[in-house]
Amino acid sequence: MPYDVTVEKQTPCGMLLLKGGRTAQDRFAEVLGIDIPHIPNTVTVHDTYSVLWLGPEEWLLILPETDEYRIASELSHDAAGGWGVAIIVSDHYSVITIRGSETAEVLQQACGIDIHPQEFSVGQCCRCAFARTTAIVRPLDSQDTYELIVESSYARYAEHWLFRAMGA
Repeated sequence: MPYDVTVEKQTPCGMLLLKGGRTAQDRFAEVLGIDIPHIPNTVTVHDTYSVLWLGPEEWLLILPETDEYRIASELSHDAAGGWGVAIIVSDHYSVITIRGSETAEVLQQACGIDIHPQEFSVGQCCRCAFARTTAIVRPLDSQDTYELIVESSYARYAEHWLFRAMGA
């Protein structure tokens, strides 16, 4: 019997990989008008921008595709005074949304992390192993909706894997 889950590939969005020390982080926050997460595996959201913590000096900025080049230019220029860089990576990644009452059961087949809502909830993210590849997993709401950010070359594989795991 198939799981109560739907999978859909999202429309393209802009993505920038931000890297930088403390001076660059402060400048990123100033230019974006959003706090840069300092706590591991957390997300900050403001309007149409989301910043996901990936490492001590590494974040993924998700933004509207129309803002991508302008923001990348502003961040790279402004970070020049300190150690920092903004790299456009939107072609490198694909975003898959998975939702439904049994989403956790499907994801647990592929992820080695505890995705129970008491342990992994809105405002958190995790880059982890996912079905023999890697993904950034992010809960989007308390209604069992998750975002999977996978390398574009593995997007079709990840979708097929999810459909098989769902019993579809």
